[in-house]
Amino acid sequence: MKLAALIFLAALPAYAQAPSQFRTSAPLTISGGDALHLADLPFEAYRDARNDLSDVRIFNAAGESVPFAWAGQSDPVLEATPPIELPIFPVSRLDPVTSGRGAEVTVRAADGTLVSVRGAKAPKKTAVRPAAWLLDASRATEELRALALQWQAGPGTEMVTVRVEASDDLKGWRTLAAAPLVRLQSEGRVLVQPRVEFTPQKAKYYRLTADAPTFALDTVSGEHVPRGKLPDRQVRSLPASPGTAEGEHVYDLGARLPVEVLRLVPRQDNAVVSAMIFARDDPKAPWRAVARAGFYRLKRDGTEVSSPPIDIGRRPARYWMARLDPGSSAGAPTLEVQWRAAGLVFVAQGKPPFYLAFGNPQAASTALPLTTLVPQHEKGKERQLALARVGDVRAGPPPSRWDNLVGSLNPRRIALWAILVGGVIALGVMAWRLSRQMSRPAG
Repeated sequence: MKLAALIFLAALPAYAQAPSQFRTSAPLTISGGDALHLADLPFEAYRDARNDLSDVRIFNAAGESVPFAWAGQSDPVLEATPPIELPIFPVSRLDPVTSGRGAEVTVRAADGTLVSVRGAKAPKKTAVRPAAWLLDASRATEELRALALQWQAGPGTEMVTVRVEASDDLKGWRTLAAAPLVRLQSEGRVLVQPRVEFTPQKAKYYRLTADAPTFALDTVSGEHVPRGKLPDRQVRSLPASPGTAEGEHVYDLGARLPVEVLRLVPRQDNAVVSAMIFARDDPKAPWRAVARAGFYRLKRDGTEVSSPPIDIGRRPARYWMARLDPGSSAGAPTLEVQWRAAGLVFVAQGKPPFYLAFGNPQAASTALPLTTLVPQHEKGKERQLALARVGDVRAGPPPSRWDNLVGSLNPRRIALWAILVGGVIALGVMAWRLSRQMSRPAG
């Protein structure tokens, strides 16, 4: 049992190492006095750390490992495109005001004759006022979800109901919404409701009508649908190396990056390529198909237009290959990849400066569950924590072949196997001693 305990204790350093046992480190600069901070992994962490990132640590100035947890994937942040002002075109109509009759005078003469004198008929008067307003939304490039109106809120138009219709050809109209507009003032207080909301859609023209004859429209702004924006991705572009077959181009990212989107950029102008994309972690492993897509680089009206990146989910891999289809433009395209770095939420425990460390193949993970580290955690809210800036990365000598071999094994499994082997050896020694005692002749 003593031997097993010693072997188990010998395996403990895999779980608790000093900062000097990690090959690569980078200073972390924190701001403010918050207890929790968020730091993003640099490119070098994907290059030098273990594939599962289990050897990542954060140390304080005293060399103590501080508690940390892996941040989850942040949800998209909704942001709205600035409103667009829509040109207004009033559609007028003529309203009759009077159709006056001319003056008429009747005089009876002495002989009883009636004499009637009539003046010229008064001209018919008309009033011109807008009956509707056409809005030109042909410049809007995204769907609109509401119209914000400014109007002359005079007597009788402090509360008015507005009807909104949409059309793409000025012939057929579809009703979107009818909503009240309000602008009231009383004792220095103001109540305003200037918006008409409707189902998001893209239309070239909108038509407004109001139920108040004196309603006068000043300006209209179209509000776009908020878009989801993911945290900024890191970008890496690199040239190709020749593959083993014609039309194959190989790319070494230099690290096992969690690629989310990618694209091929042709090296020459006015070029189009169609390719099958492959990936693998080991240069000797078979290729795994990832996606098939077409990419282009063209000039239109003096402006260069390139194909957008394609979304491939989240594919961690270091080596990538593009196999061009026959008929693609000649030349080896450049590969551009984008990824979102993993984030660490850590406790600013102890005195700064704090250090991010990695590059120890024998280290086991010490990360805590995020819900343990952050009380009442809300998913996707990690980006609201104080940010810690990662400084210049300092790397030591590369790991030896023995370090790589040991690092590929699970420390717990090593400890268990060591205990098992030690137990077998102890049992063997005990059996050997017992057999010697039994084989001795009786004295």
